[in-house]
Amino acid sequence: MKKHLWQILFTASFVWGSVVSVLYWQLKSNPRVIAITTDMAGADNSQAQSVQLTELEKSTFLRQYLERYFTYDSNNFWQSQTSLTFLMSPQLREKRIAEVQRLREKIQSKSLNQKGFLISLSQLEGDEFSALLNLQMNEAPGRVNSLYVTTKLRIESTERTLENPWGLMITKLEFPETSPTASAIPNTLAIRDRTPLTITFPCAIENILGEPASVIETKITTFNVSEIQLNSTQRLNETVKMTAYCKDKEYHFKVSAAEKSADVFRVFSADQAQVRKDPGAGKPRKKDKYDKTIENVLGIEVEN
Repeated sequence: MKKHLWQILFTASFVWGSVVSVLYWQLKSNPRVIAITTDMAGADNSQAQSVQLTELEKSTFLRQYLERYFTYDSNNFWQSQTSLTFLMSPQLREKRIAEVQRLREKIQSKSLNQKGFLISLSQLEGDEFSALLNLQMNEAPGRVNSLYVTTKLRIESTERTLENPWGLMITKLEFPETSPTASAIPNTLAIRDRTPLTITFPCAIENILGEPASVIETKITTFNVSEIQLNSTQRLNETVKMTAYCKDKEYHFKVSAAEKSADVFRVFSADQAQVRKDPGAGKPRKKDKYDKTIENVLGIEVEN
């Protein structure tokens, strides 16, 4: 009886595996499966949204990658860093694994805790990027060392896998500069058309206004902190002065057309805020049905 049961289980497993393999091959080899698009707002608008989503995915990928790359402790260094190598090109992967292997014993012998905070991310030419991060390193109780690191990166598209669901990989990773202090970051941001710019604030943003009125679109996502996403469908003809309003603070910055590099991510710190001058100016705008749907489904507060 047991012999027949094992034969039945083996046969069922073999058939299941064969069916799944065939279906996966068909899915992978049939471009129509991944070429489904919607054209609800016209071809041009659909194409613009597709480009914006692609660029936003790139910046989100780099944000998560960089903060994970520089955030680890003595206990998870090996696991966290080797898992990131699946997001690298084969050449960089081999180099990084060898480096992690060399540092593994040294780091595990210490009581090290390091956190990386991304401050700014800029897109240079093509898929070349430059980033500034602040590293907070704690090797002794109550003692934290701060270091600022500039990185240069390049990314390329690749096949999406379980290890790399992004479909993007790092093909260049350099560290041209480190410093114990950060140089002044200008409050004028450069934006490129169809390339979203995300700004984070340490307070809940109620509204954001621009002067003069321009083609810049704004989206606000509010949790404990706020993210503002700026989009421009065409090149700016003039610099836009913008003000983001919190309950009792306001942030002032400028947005202009990108010449060589474009900002895609920026963090505004608490010390960059000013006392709010006109409480009425930051009155939230009326939400539309799409905002309310997102709030009901995801449980977050969204304003346009």
